[in-house]
Amino acid sequence: MIKDPKSQYLFPCRLLRLLAVLMTVAICLQALGCLAAYLLMLDSQAAGMMAHLLMQQLSYYFLGCTFVILSLANVLIKRGVSQLRAVRLPSLILTVSVVVVSFLLIPRMDYLRDTALDAGMPVMLSPFANYFVTLNSIAFLLLCAQIVSGTLIAWRLSSTQST
Repeated sequence: MIKDPKSQYLFPCRLLRLLAVLMTVAICLQALGCLAAYLLMLDSQAAGMMAHLLMQQLSYYFLGCTFVILSLANVLIKRGVSQLRAVRLPSLILTVSVVVVSFLLIPRMDYLRDTALDAGMPVMLSPFANYFVTLNSIAFLLLCAQIVSGTLIAWRLSSTQST
């Protein structure tokens, strides 16, 4: 009697789906939290600092979830659940975008902000304003990439479970 590999690993597949859905919801809530900080605070520099702090703190959760999803998916792929191959690329994209934003862009923007404040002016009135806007735009685009790749992971995991 031949067993279907997917029915044999039902619990790990459900765990993957649960992690992906929770991570996607958290990414969307992170985006809403960042937007709320900009809308509710009058000082855009303070709102940016709050939004970046939120992004940095949630990045550890996102990296942990993507690591578990990618590792468990790779183990299950080696054991015969080949439908999970569709999760690899979005997981890697999500990991890279989280790492770039949280560990490269935001610390650089914090440095530019501190340098401008030491000179006695807000960052948008400093000589670094164009560079700061460029970094902030890249961070926003990578946040959009996080939302898309997280949604894609959850969608692909739910579609592999239903087939």
